[in-house]
Amino acid sequence: MKLKVIGSSSKGNGYALIAENEILLLECGCPFKEVKKAIDWQILKIKGCLVSHGHQDHLKYVRSFLTAGIPVYTNEETKQAIELIAGSQFYSMTEFKVVQIGGFKVIPFYVPHNETPNFGYLIEHDEMGRLLFVTDYEYIPYNFQKQQIQHFLIEANYQEQFIDKDLPNYEHKLLGHASLETCIGAIKANDTPNLRNVVMCHLGGGSSLEEYFISEMQKVTGKSVNVACALPGLVLELNSEPF
Repeated sequence: MKLKVIGSSSKGNGYALIAENEILLLECGCPFKEVKKAIDWQILKIKGCLVSHGHQDHLKYVRSFLTAGIPVYTNEETKQAIELIAGSQFYSMTEFKVVQIGGFKVIPFYVPHNETPNFGYLIEHDEMGRLLFVTDYEYIPYNFQKQQIQHFLIEANYQEQFIDKDLPNYEHKLLGHASLETCIGAIKANDTPNLRNVVMCHLGGGSSLEEYFISEMQKVTGKSVNVACALPGLVLELNSEPF
């Protein structure tokens, strides 16, 4: 299994989980033409796309995805806010109810993002094991230690000591997004010997220093865990076994 980052910022978010014979997309925040290029035009392998919530950097291009025949899955509140395209495959999911999308087993759960209904996802596939995808969250209200998560794709939007308090969106950052400290706390709470990869996503530009973020996270995970920032173009192997 490969994780490919298409975009991961307030300008647009998109990721692809690329298995040998199928692909699961995460978020509709990047132009569909960029998605097609990122997956080497293997459109017929796409089984679906998960959307976390209704903000434009995660949902802006949903109509392009639906028009292309891609099934899109999200929470009921986000679905209701979108004017549906006739005949499109736009599905709402119920919290904690398992949805099978090709070979991907998906369990959605709500995480707080101001007052916006927002899903995190526990995703399982034979080729990668279990991945937890969480973005635009203030904290994670559940513990997944029993699930033995192998891979995290998790927001670390800013670092408190570096954030500019004069920014127009200062309060939005604090209330609607996770700091590096919050992200580290989530990893500590869910760490197990099976952990292999931590990919920090949705970094917030000037308030995010990639090398510093990686260094601080590596202190928590140890050198046996691969730590990365989700920069566009990143390709990372997500294997169910260590070798």
